[in-house]
Amino acid sequence: MNDEAIKKALESVLFIAGDAVEISDAAAALEIGEQELGRIIDDLMLQKEESGAGVLLKRVGNKIQLCSNPAYMPYIDKTLQPVKKTKLSQSLLETLSIIAYKQPITRFEIEQIRGVRCNYSIAILIERGLIDRAGKKKTLGNPMLYTTTDEFLRHFGIASLKELPELTQG
Repeated sequence: MNDEAIKKALESVLFIAGDAVEISDAAAALEIGEQELGRIIDDLMLQKEESGAGVLLKRVGNKIQLCSNPAYMPYIDKTLQPVKKTKLSQSLLETLSIIAYKQPITRFEIEQIRGVRCNYSIAILIERGLIDRAGKKKTLGNPMLYTTTDEFLRHFGIASLKELPELTQG
């Protein structure tokens, strides 16, 4: 298959998937190497951006997905009147920030940093899909470890944790 055929096949896969797809899975299905697919993805992303396409490609960690072009959000809003994302309270944002920067991290470690209990915040963040349980820490009591999810990346519009702002001492 040539690059153009691979681009079309990839778009079809992403459209049907409706969610982010592992680049390694797409490469295997398209029977090409991950590096080659990465190059083709970069080219397709640039092509779509330069043409002002209504649907763009976006990397989310080691996954790729289709997304709407932000330039057309006013029309999407008028047409579909989507439910706005619920805002996160101060306590949820504090807990989520600690997890994002210190992951994997236990509830006790989060509480040590915040100085208050955070059972409720963790439960809400899990329910909203922004964090997930990531196994247990190999210490006394084997406490649960928490990490952020791909939904966290999507919610804040970033491709990876490397895009988080640097921590400043205040």
